[in-house]
Amino acid sequence: MSEASPRILGTGYCLPKTIRTNDDPIFAWLHANNPPGKNLFAGYEQRRVLAADEDLMTIMLPAAASALAAAKLNAADVDLLLGIGSVSDYSPPNALSQLHQQLGLSANCWVLPLANDFSNFNAGLLLADAMIRAGRARTALVVVGTNWTRYVDYHTPQAISAADGAAAAVLGIGKHGWRVVDHQVLMATANYGSMTMSGQVVGFPQPVQGYSSLETPATFAITPAGAAAFGSFGVQKSVEAVTMLLKRNRLKGRDISLISHQASSVLTEAWKAAIKPAQYIETLAQFANMTAANIPVNLAWAELNEGVLKDRLLLFALGPDMHAHALLLTRD
Repeated sequence: MSEASPRILGTGYCLPKTIRTNDDPIFAWLHANNPPGKNLFAGYEQRRVLAADEDLMTIMLPAAASALAAAKLNAADVDLLLGIGSVSDYSPPNALSQLHQQLGLSANCWVLPLANDFSNFNAGLLLADAMIRAGRARTALVVVGTNWTRYVDYHTPQAISAADGAAAAVLGIGKHGWRVVDHQVLMATANYGSMTMSGQVVGFPQPVQGYSSLETPATFAITPAGAAAFGSFGVQKSVEAVTMLLKRNRLKGRDISLISHQASSVLTEAWKAAIKPAQYIETLAQFANMTAANIPVNLAWAELNEGVLKDRLLLFALGPDMHAHALLLTRD
């Protein structure tokens, strides 16, 4: 008989209806030019994009509602909301607070944004598991939504990968469903500042209304050092987090299903060759790079579509600070 413990009781996801293909006019400059780093981003056919009259709530709210419905729970049952809305309208508060309001969660349900891109979902599962085990929460809702198609410069190679999406998972005590087993992190913070989301400061020769400078809207930027780290850490070194975790749990690649960050086929193909999982669940061609939402969307999508074949599931995230994080789940 399965042990009652913190488990994923339900998942859900939502993607915008608008589909952007590779021949969209927004990519015309990239197709006509050859900016440095263009070869790092490949493997996309389509990506989902928020329309002008849509925002993060358009996708985060249905994703959360679907996860609650799958878990057969109501908003009143949730006492902990974790995750991220990226990029939020404000900094702070995060859009997760707006989700709290629109979902009708209790005033006693704590909103806890997790800004550790792109392992936000992994962190949410780990923290929710620990809080429930410690008796500090009963039911946790982890929600990640992204709108990065609005925060890339379409004169940079990474822009061709950008897509929007949202997904959610409900955790609570149960006898069935995925539960957390172990995790492994690998930090490479010497690369801090090589991949950033920020605006550019523009100075004025003369102050304007008392201000000597302004900051342009934020976009995701990769420096030459970041492009180099994409290969040296992202493609090669990061996978050590997976191998350490598997070794400690006496597992091989053939014992697991794998869901990973999917920024580019350059990464996914290298990881597939190194890890050799029994099943690699990825949607890069049809959904592209949903940044922080890649892992939760693919988990929810897989459970509704092709299914997770193995009873051990590894979630592998890669972040721009840079870091790698591997999270091992199991089901009975």
